[in-house]
Amino acid sequence: MHEHRAQAIRTMLIEQIVAVRPEIAERTVTDRSTLTGDLGMDSVDLAETFERIRDRFGPIDIADWLATATRAEGDTVASLLRYLDGAVPALVPAGSPA
Repeated sequence: MHEHRAQAIRTMLIEQIVAVRPEIAERTVTDRSTLTGDLGMDSVDLAETFERIRDRFGPIDIADWLATATRAEGDTVASLLRYLDGAVPALVPAGSPA
């Protein structure tokens, strides 16, 4: 993952997590944090977070990540970042001019 792109996606993801769960301070979110364990997100929080990602970057199917996250390394921020890097074609929000 290109460093600038990775940082932009990471920043966006943390912003969305904190928007859904304001009590999660940005400084407590690390790449090793698990969404459901460490951050305490439930299925409703995850759905809202994923909807916010889709609103920002267009139709991204998070179901593929979710299906493999439980089998591989878990639902860590890092695993979701890697997935988003492949799923987000460009860092242009949906509805914005390219």
